[in-house]
Amino acid sequence: MGWNRVIGQKQVKELLRRAIGAGQVAHAYCFYGEEGVGKDALAIEFARALNCERQGTDSCGECSSCRKIEVLQHPQVRFVIALPSGKGEKTGDEPIKGFTEDQVSALQAEMATKARDPYHRISLSNANFIKVNSIREIRRQAALTPFQKGKKVFIVSNAEAMNLEASNSLLKTLEEPPADTVIMLTTSRKEQLLSTIVSRCQQIRCGPLSEDEMTEALKTRDGVAEAEARLAASLANGSFTAARALASEDMSEMLQQVVHFLRLVLGTSSVALLDGVEHILSSMERAEASRWLRLVQVWLHQALAVRERHGANSEKDLENFIRKFPHADLLRAADAVERSIALVEKNVYLPLIFITLAVELKACIHGKPPATVDSGLPS
Repeated sequence: MGWNRVIGQKQVKELLRRAIGAGQVAHAYCFYGEEGVGKDALAIEFARALNCERQGTDSCGECSSCRKIEVLQHPQVRFVIALPSGKGEKTGDEPIKGFTEDQVSALQAEMATKARDPYHRISLSNANFIKVNSIREIRRQAALTPFQKGKKVFIVSNAEAMNLEASNSLLKTLEEPPADTVIMLTTSRKEQLLSTIVSRCQQIRCGPLSEDEMTEALKTRDGVAEAEARLAASLANGSFTAARALASEDMSEMLQQVVHFLRLVLGTSSVALLDGVEHILSSMERAEASRWLRLVQVWLHQALAVRERHGANSEKDLENFIRKFPHADLLRAADAVERSIALVEKNVYLPLIFITLAVELKACIHGKPPATVDSGLPS
């Protein structure tokens, strides 16, 4: 049963299993990779396997220890996150000292959600960094006598949120690791951690998830229909968190926006195109721009598939497009979108990216256009 809650990451799971089986568990790990690929899920399941009463390489999911970790209520496993400052909190206080009842309730609710869904990203108001008091609590707890067999485990989630004081405090603990203690850091920004901290951890890269893995997870975990799940997975760039967010959006509305953009690209009015790009970008963050461009790429790939099977059982927009542009270089157009996505990730000015892409797409689809062009898309 062990590791079932972790999507994909087969190589990482095997590495951790081997470490347990060989009795070669390191005193500190740094799980790093893009947002939403399962770093926290891996750390939690590793902690469960290390403390399972059956002492195998997998957790049984049935013993008292496994059940407690499943709800993040095990006395030897601590999940450390960014927290707001408590009223009147001083250095050396417990991390939640000075919290209001509302703050305590919000924290409990977020931790309960995290326990049910290890892919949930905890969000608390005014929790901008991991406090030094939270890290000093690790050192205090690590020095205590264990409650039972197994390892004392401290998972520092989104460790890049540690401020300098907290980072230096953690470094002292890593330099003198207590016996039977494992510290696990998870981060999507390893470069923001102190190099001295990273060097004292065994580094575990968590790669992007495959589209098939995310599609299956969306279907089984969230009840998303096959078509919607596969489309969301294709746009998520290996992140289950992103795929889940996309699956909850109105994909049909997004696709219609893509069709409208392509209609403007293939039209004759530069003013309409500029206005359209401005409207698209008016409420779009940079991360959303990457996903939106992925959707353009998916549409182009769908158009290529329709052309190859002569439009059988396809959407009207796709059929109209293929009928009007049977010789469009759709692969080159998709490559142009890929280059645009790379520019988005390099923080290039978004309007410039979109306008340049529009010019490239027009050239790919029908070459140098005549004075007037029928886009083939419905008005």
